[in-house]
Amino acid sequence: MKRLRLLIVGAVGAVAGVVLLLLSGVLNFAASSGHWDVTDLFFDLAARQSVTLRSVGIDVPDLDDPRMIRRGAGHYEMVCAACHGSPGRPPEAFAANLTPRPPLLLEQMQRWRPAERTFFTVKHGIKRTAMPAWPTQLRDDEVWEMVAFLEAMPSLTTDDYRALAGDRRIANCTNCHGDDGRGRGNAFPRLDIQSSLYLAGALRAFRDGHRASGTMISAASGLTDAQIVELSAVLGQGTVVEPEGAEHGRAIAAGEVAGLPACDSCHGPSARPDFPRLAGQQRDFLIRQLELFTTLQEQRGGVHAEIMSTAVHRLTPEQKESVADWYGD
Repeated sequence: MKRLRLLIVGAVGAVAGVVLLLLSGVLNFAASSGHWDVTDLFFDLAARQSVTLRSVGIDVPDLDDPRMIRRGAGHYEMVCAACHGSPGRPPEAFAANLTPRPPLLLEQMQRWRPAERTFFTVKHGIKRTAMPAWPTQLRDDEVWEMVAFLEAMPSLTTDDYRALAGDRRIANCTNCHGDDGRGRGNAFPRLDIQSSLYLAGALRAFRDGHRASGTMISAASGLTDAQIVELSAVLGQGTVVEPEGAEHGRAIAAGEVAGLPACDSCHGPSARPDFPRLAGQQRDFLIRQLELFTTLQEQRGGVHAEIMSTAVHRLTPEQKESVADWYGD
């Protein structure tokens, strides 16, 4: 019994000592002082083991699609390269003053395996570091694009990287969507076919976090209403494209298939200007948007998400393919 009392007193004393230490202000939390090596070792090990445990069972898709790698590269250059560096360019000077210092991913990705751990880290971030979570937890497809790029990055030359990612120092909409608005490398959606009214609504939805896309939320977050109007007027050229796909897709688009709404009534050349045009859009992008409306429904966001979230459930997977074949470039 005496030993038990001693243990209790000792435990209470230890807790009280820790509380007094925290309240005293003696511990130095200035970032300029850095961390002790043992502190870095403890938190690095704890974070690695936490990520390893929570990434068990994650299914890894095919990461070799060049379009996935290109889209991941664009986001990396826009958001990540300033802290983590990139092929041919070190991190920005401010990154050296962060505590802990962001890792150089060109080096770390050669040993940070497997892909499941990278996915969990990119999606959820790491507490008490400068590593944030992905801007929306609804877009695993975007996170996997980043993983695909990170897996490929160690093998890229400086020229390879620049061709994929562009340059954040001159970054603007054309960095991903091209000078002509047609989407670089057949990996990004076309903007030139849309009206300025539609683009303005989409940009506002991304900026305000109402439409789920981590990439576009990051790109649009700093735009003012005036800048959105100006950008939309330049990019929304309303280029008319005649679809030339399969006959079955044409029939669905025209409303000639029983039980299915006519896609052209909202997305055709004579539809309202605040709806997106589909003819000439990247086929891969169309398929992905249809799948997002199927899985996320109204959570996908956007001004008219509730309309598409209802209409898309009437389409079979084969009909989605046919519609994308008809409209897609």
